[in-house]
Amino acid sequence: MPLEELLFKVTRHYRERCFSERAIRHLRWVLIAHSRDGQLDLKTAFSTCNRRIKDILANFGDCGSVESTPDLRRSAQAVFGFAFGYRMDHWPTEDSPTDPRAVAAHRRPGRNNIKLARIAKQTWEQHRLPLYLQFEIADAISPSSPVEFRSPRLDLGTAPVLATFLDHARLTGKSINRVVVVCHRHHYERCRLILDRDGITAIPPHRWYSGYDRDEAQPRVMSPDECIVNDFASMAAMRRPAARQ
Repeated sequence: MPLEELLFKVTRHYRERCFSERAIRHLRWVLIAHSRDGQLDLKTAFSTCNRRIKDILANFGDCGSVESTPDLRRSAQAVFGFAFGYRMDHWPTEDSPTDPRAVAAHRRPGRNNIKLARIAKQTWEQHRLPLYLQFEIADAISPSSPVEFRSPRLDLGTAPVLATFLDHARLTGKSINRVVVVCHRHHYERCRLILDRDGITAIPPHRWYSGYDRDEAQPRVMSPDECIVNDFASMAAMRRPAARQ
């Protein structure tokens, strides 16, 4: 049965990504409760995840090794930093928190991105790699760490942020195909897959951040239970590229 196979695959997949057993059990319950006749029906931001279960099974394979070494990181050409949520210092009464005016005026890094900024700073200190940072991380990093590029101050997902990094690299004559990825531990696999689609090899940072912040503005980064369901939906919605000849 497709559902039973999916439950088996996601259990192994998210264990490899170091999600807690509690979060994995929560995801399994959600999948059981929101599938019928081999079809998913999840209410998330990723509506295209709601396909036939048999069509998404391949999206949850082995993650491979996520270990890294100083030598491997030294082979990178840049650090790419992807944010994990944000806080709002004020909730707008008229605009959505994702409206450009609200983003510009009220979005703050929050604890998650402060932790990621420290990892990015330490990576720069060790390897002097140019820093390409989503603005929530760039806002939190020490002024002593030169930032090569920060993403526009807009509400952007991981793939659009990557596009801004690569556009800047092309405009400045840089060729980038290996990067150290600074991101939340539970976000890394999705970042890796998005980079892979652009032919870029992801290298893990020297240490991981795996914490959560209950005061985040985005529910999906408040707890592992919320995060794992959102991550599943984003992974299920991904279209795999055709096999290379």
